[in-house]
Amino acid sequence: MDILIAPTRFLPNVGSQAVADALERGIRQCRCASRVIVRPVPEGGRGTIDIVVRALSGRIRRSHTWNAAGREVDSRWALLPDGSAMIDAAEILGASEIQDVMRASSWGLGPLIMDVMRYHPRQIIITLGDVMVHDGGMGLLEYFGLRFVDEQGADVPRGLRGLERVHHITQTELHIPPVPLVMLYPRALPLTGKEGVTFTDGSVKGLSPYQLPVIDMQMQHYAQLLEEFFSTPLLDQSGAGEGGGLGLALLGMGAQSRAAADYLLDLLHLDTYWANVQWVLTAQMTLDKTQNLSLVATLSRRLAPLAVPLVAIVERLGDQYMQFYNQALKGIYPLVDKPRSAREVERMRIHLLEQAAFRIAMWMAS
Repeated sequence: MDILIAPTRFLPNVGSQAVADALERGIRQCRCASRVIVRPVPEGGRGTIDIVVRALSGRIRRSHTWNAAGREVDSRWALLPDGSAMIDAAEILGASEIQDVMRASSWGLGPLIMDVMRYHPRQIIITLGDVMVHDGGMGLLEYFGLRFVDEQGADVPRGLRGLERVHHITQTELHIPPVPLVMLYPRALPLTGKEGVTFTDGSVKGLSPYQLPVIDMQMQHYAQLLEEFFSTPLLDQSGAGEGGGLGLALLGMGAQSRAAADYLLDLLHLDTYWANVQWVLTAQMTLDKTQNLSLVATLSRRLAPLAVPLVAIVERLGDQYMQFYNQALKGIYPLVDKPRSAREVERMRIHLLEQAAFRIAMWMAS
């Protein structure tokens, strides 16, 4: 029996590679698999470049830039064998880089992109998962030459504070990089509305409930200004809401948007492995109606034409998870084997993953 192990991370403490290694140990304890192929898959957030570099024999580079709080930092990015460059935006715009979301800006992504350009990449791939700024990409666009002003014609401050005041957009000298940009979004998250990025992520970023409707309206106004400036529809494009609206700015710069799991499965050549196995085992933390672009959902859809069965280990099940059984998904196995506290589960995740993989292997072999 040949098994492909292709899981993603379990936040906050177990990365994709550690999950994959735990599942492999559990499978091998069964001694029923003749071949076990281990290929962890990142989610399109922080740490994506580590998995991709390891799988494709790329190289980690460092560039000097500024993080979301305006501090100078050396940020990592990846140079891949095919000439592509990959940036995890959360390296400089993630939770650890932010002190105040109202002042946090995406400006530092601009100099990082320009420094990557020195290597003449074929394309620049930018992952938007785990980005915690909420400025609609206004800082990034400011770096590349746009000027955001208030009703008096004065420059607005960077960050969400500026988004509240922006009245119209002018330009000094627009200099968008002459290289294809690809942005990867982990979720199908609209920019505005009750299901949009502000209402979905606002509280996690430290925004008060009373602020959310106002900021959502401001984001709508800002998006309309960008659409007028670039003379192209942006608001309803896929990925516009990811990264606190950073996706919207990248779309305005001409970036191609791709669902992260789908793109990364192709980049990592997973199709060359799953075509020759009897089972695929994956794992992710949550599975519910909002996970249509998640790894489990994407694998289920991609494996269906090949009739390769998929089994998923999941820590939390939410509403309407049964919809994923309509394709290649044949089983959902709970990570937690008995009632446990959240703290205990977090502490025991590696052990629980090993146990779950062992039991699934026994079931596969029966």
